[in-house]
Amino acid sequence: MAYNTELLDVAGLFRTLIKNMTQEWNKHMSYGLSYTQFKVLFKLHSCGSLKVSELAESLGLTSGAITGISDKMIAEGYVERSRAEDDRRVVYIEITSKGEQMLDRVLNDQKDTMTAFFDRLPAEDIQHLKRIFAKMLERINE
Repeated sequence: MAYNTELLDVAGLFRTLIKNMTQEWNKHMSYGLSYTQFKVLFKLHSCGSLKVSELAESLGLTSGAITGISDKMIAEGYVERSRAEDDRRVVYIEITSKGEQMLDRVLNDQKDTMTAFFDRLPAEDIQHLKRIFAKMLERINE
C-alpha cells in the first residue's frame, strides 16, 4: 500500500512541476510561439527534415495535429513543407533559416527559466531523470 502512495505522490509532484514549468515558460514567451511549436522547431533543428508521421511520433502527437501546427508555422515562415519525389503522399517538414533564428532567440531567452528549475540538480541527477523518463515513455509506447 505504501508503494502506491509513493507513486501517487511522485505523479502529483511531476504534474505540479510540469504545470509550473509551463506557466513560467509562457510568462516569457512573447513571440506568438506555443511550447509545442517550439518543440517542433527544436526537433527539426536536431534531426533535420522529417516526415510528418516521424515528427508526430517523436513528439507524441497525431499527424493531423502536426499538419495544423505546421500550417501556422509555414504561414510565419518558420518551417517549409515538401513532398517526396518518389511518393507524393509523403510530406516532409523542414526548419527554415527564419525558424532557426527564432529557435536561437527562444533558447537564449528561456535559459533563465530552465536554469531556475534545474540549477540545484547536479548533472548526474539530470542524466538520471532523462534515463528514467525515457524508460517510462518507452514502456508506455510498447
